Amino acid sequence: MLLHVGSIAAGTYDLIWDYSTAPPAANPDRGLSYSSTVNDEEGVKNGLKGIKLNSSGWCSFVKAPVAGQLRLTFGPRSGKNPTSLQVFASESEDAGIYHLVGVTCEVDGLQTQTINLSAQENHVYITREKHMETVLERIEFVEGMFADPVPCAYLESPVPVFSADMRTDTLDANVAFFIRALMDANAGGEKIIRLPNGIYDLGPMALTAVEANGVTIIGESMEGTVIRNRPDYRYESIDRSATLRIAPGVEGTTLMNLTIENAMDYYHDDNGRGVALWDQGTKTVCKNVRLLGHQDTYYSDREGGKKYFEDCEIHGTVDFICGDGDVYFRNCLLYCLPRSKNGEGTDAVTASGAGKDDKGYVFEGCTIKSECPVVSLGRSWKKSPKCVFLNTTLDFSAGAFTLENNAIRRWTVQGMMALPELFGEYNTTDTKGRVVSPETNETEFTYKGATKRMNTILSSDEAMRYTMEYVLGAWAREIESRK
Repeated sequence: MLLHVGSIAAGTYDLIWDYSTAPPAANPDRGLSYSSTVNDEEGVKNGLKGIKLNSSGWCSFVKAPVAGQLRLTFGPRSGKNPTSLQVFASESEDAGIYHLVGVTCEVDGLQTQTINLSAQENHVYITREKHMETVLERIEFVEGMFADPVPCAYLESPVPVFSADMRTDTLDANVAFFIRALMDANAGGEKIIRLPNGIYDLGPMALTAVEANGVTIIGESMEGTVIRNRPDYRYESIDRSATLRIAPGVEGTTLMNLTIENAMDYYHDDNGRGVALWDQGTKTVCKNVRLLGHQDTYYSDREGGKKYFEDCEIHGTVDFICGDGDVYFRNCLLYCLPRSKNGEGTDAVTASGAGKDDKGYVFEGCTIKSECPVVSLGRSWKKSPKCVFLNTTLDFSAGAFTLENNAIRRWTVQGMMALPELFGEYNTTDTKGRVVSPETNETEFTYKGATKRMNTILSSDEAMRYTMEYVLGAWAREIESRK
């Protein structure tokens, strides 16, 4: 996620960050935000020091509103695998209108490259372009120096995103119909959009948003009504790629009888966050909805936000159900796709980042199918991760899979940003009704040297606690009354 950072004053030579000789405390670090750092010992891997840019790594800052060159010194952390960077910029801090301004060349060693930035491109966000882990050692901004920039690629057109005043006369008829209906609904709220069977292909356009309360989108059928986008794989991101977005604070969105697909070319690099539904609202209902993607397919992004899924399908590979809030899934299919082109690797169904007061994710009566040979029920992401699977069916008809390997004990042992608050499982069966969950599963979870032991198998009394009303509160009764 992008963070608010202070402005950096411009100079003829403005060093923003240099980790090649000093740790963060000794760096200028003026307004720079970043996810994490690495500090390899000499002779270890590539011996690089700096900002770690992996699948969820980033850094961001705000430069002064003057034109100049951004100088980046970077390299691959491991071995000689080629690596590259993406640089996004915007006039505002709204992640929805960031656009790609440059991609550096692939390199297999430490290298400095430059990218031009206009005076208006003053909010800068940097992440890695290739799937191999990258280390960014030094960031400079040089005012007014536009001679001989050295980017590998430069995209002059901004990433197309949904906007309230966009033209529809140049769009495909299906897409134009949908966009006009959504604009009308966003203007007034409490509207129903009915979509007949067809492909509503948004092409590279991302972040098509529901921006008003009480909007309902109903398709003719889950299989036949498909809202799709296909962002360039270089734009992979949890907050820039979404097919459909429910905007912050929006309440009461209902989606029924349709498919939402992010068709980004995930297997280009066997990696890339392409969100189908990014939900920053609350009291969202999805019934008979299919979400297609790979990494981060469904992103629940509001602490305390309440969401309900019934008779839905969610497809993906890595953390394909991720985020925070109170989310109850009933009778849904969770379909694990191959992790890589060659079929190797492991999938993680969930990445809970639940807030302290969130109930997290609860799955009741859901089915897991997998084309991936090893599957984790989930891994911890941030804050207070919580996730519970009740009465789950493991269906091996799409391929045999296991919930165990060196790093997975039904759940991923290594945490991301936190230890789990609660991971639980009760009465997991196969399609013949035979119980396949063990009586106990004492597991030691780890994160940055900290450990936490937990039995992830719930007793029947513990499982009874996780009712729909416990997760969703009084809103659960409202949902049931609609049936």
